[in-house]
Amino acid sequence: MFFISLWLSKLYYFLTKRRATTDKSGILARKIDPNFLRHVKKPPIVIAVTGTNGKTTTCNFLVDILEKSGYKVTSNREGANYPAGVSKALMRGVTVFNKSVADVAVIEFDELSSKEILPFIRPTYTVVTNLFLDTMKRNAHTDFVFGKIEEGLPEDTALFLNADDLISSQLGKNNKKIYYGIGRLPSDTETNQSLVQDIRVCPVCYTPLEFEYFHYHHLGKAKCPSCGFTNPEPKYLLTRIDYDKKEITINGDNYVLVNEGLFNIYNELLAISVLREIGVKDIDKSLKSLEVVRTRYNRTQIKNIEVISQMAKGQNPIAVSRALDYVKNVKGPKEVIIILDDVYDRKAANHSEVMSWLYDSDFEALSGDNVKRLILCGFRAYDYKVRALLAGVKEEKIFVSTEETEAYKYLDLNGTDKIVIVHDIYLNKKADEIISKIKDVVK
Repeated sequence: MFFISLWLSKLYYFLTKRRATTDKSGILARKIDPNFLRHVKKPPIVIAVTGTNGKTTTCNFLVDILEKSGYKVTSNREGANYPAGVSKALMRGVTVFNKSVADVAVIEFDELSSKEILPFIRPTYTVVTNLFLDTMKRNAHTDFVFGKIEEGLPEDTALFLNADDLISSQLGKNNKKIYYGIGRLPSDTETNQSLVQDIRVCPVCYTPLEFEYFHYHHLGKAKCPSCGFTNPEPKYLLTRIDYDKKEITINGDNYVLVNEGLFNIYNELLAISVLREIGVKDIDKSLKSLEVVRTRYNRTQIKNIEVISQMAKGQNPIAVSRALDYVKNVKGPKEVIIILDDVYDRKAANHSEVMSWLYDSDFEALSGDNVKRLILCGFRAYDYKVRALLAGVKEEKIFVSTEETEAYKYLDLNGTDKIVIVHDIYLNKKADEIISKIKDVVK
């Protein structure tokens, strides 16, 4: 049955390949052969990437640099990080005779799908970005997600783990572990500046942890004063970020800084660590022509106005907080547009989006004087307004537009040189429409 599933899956993919985001060819393969993932031939190196935030960006870094370095790569970088999407990606990496034609597979997988994917593809490396508080409806608690990842981990997969994350760094008791991390930075704080801190007590003896410093949320360096539990030592350590030179230093070697957001610097560090471990050469040369995927971060110059669009994973308080912190740190006065409504919840008859994430997100980052106007958009715009007021944003600076694409009407285009749009992962087209309308207005 496997070869029938492979051939029909390939035929379907060939006939519909222009619709690149569909995973129906993978669904078909698994329907005919439920063990398709076990039977399909894997490349010599399989890299599986998961975690709360940063999966897709890390995969994009890996795929782009590997391809620029001459490797043949198969991946599910266009999305579909469930078993069907993974099946499609691996199907594309073999011939009709099930012979691998790829050197590397880069597979993004959803944390909750670990048990359905990892035992069957048995990755060379399982790469974990972090574990944070996530969507309440799905990944409500880090311990729950930790357990789901742990359930599927084969003991022969080497783990890349974030040494600064005292939650995810504990994965894989019997696995080989390779740690990466960031040393103390001038921007670090001795107290947590965020609303959410997912680990506060020692996971060994439950004594309150003592933090030496925080990068953000619970990422940082801590120690248990009772049993001595602390962060593991990273093999790959980032020690310097030079924002002026756009350069980072990892293990004494300098690399191009692709994006200034610390959350994206973690993604770049992780990708470089994996690439160095598998022996990829001239990584920095490839980085020089690399950028974060446009739908996740983009800058557009419209005459004298710079428009920055920054994606935030919807209903995810940590991702939203990092995006808002990025907004706060954009130099100079700016006007901010927020479009974060959940597209799929909006389609529901009762508009059933769970809004508790708002009160775990650091909207306080928008309360500074350098935010001239805050334009809140979408069906839930007034929920955002309540949160912004509680965060200390002055009411006279807040404008509401229930229709996202009308947000441009509330901008003071004659008095600003920076506009930042923070948008949900599924609202990048709305962000593009807003930018297009700003272009039409700015003559």
